[in-house]
Amino acid sequence: MNESQVKIRPCVRTDFDAIHRLIQELENKEMNQEILLSIFNEYWAKQWIFLYVAESENSEVIGFISCLGQNLMHHEGLVFEIEELIVSQDFQGMGIGHLLVQAVQNEVEKLGAKSFEVTTNKRRTDAQRFYKSVGFTNSHEKFTQYF
Repeated sequence: MNESQVKIRPCVRTDFDAIHRLIQELENKEMNQEILLSIFNEYWAKQWIFLYVAESENSEVIGFISCLGQNLMHHEGLVFEIEELIVSQDFQGMGIGHLLVQAVQNEVEKLGAKSFEVTTNKRRTDAQRFYKSVGFTNSHEKFTQYF
């Protein structure tokens, strides 16, 4: 399969089961369906959110991206951050992630966003290479406290 055989479309609520499967694949563990569904439903109430999926030729959801925006004083405007970007392992390396990022990037640029950001775990070196390849620069250090 190549990029031309993939359809990028806005996410709909009935995509949840496929997204749940993709998130479990990304995290390599069972994820609580009720918690994920609750968060997924919260997304729909957000003012600035973009949710897209990638579909294969047979209409199977093989990728997902979520991107949330917020106005930040220190940026003097709207900033968007990719929260989740997942392409099923069997379909990685085919340009699908790039298509998903491009779909969201087009939307945030239309809104006049000040920046478009993403955070990835330091252990995900393939993801870091991918983000650099689609135009992101490593401009910040992120510090986290887990509870």
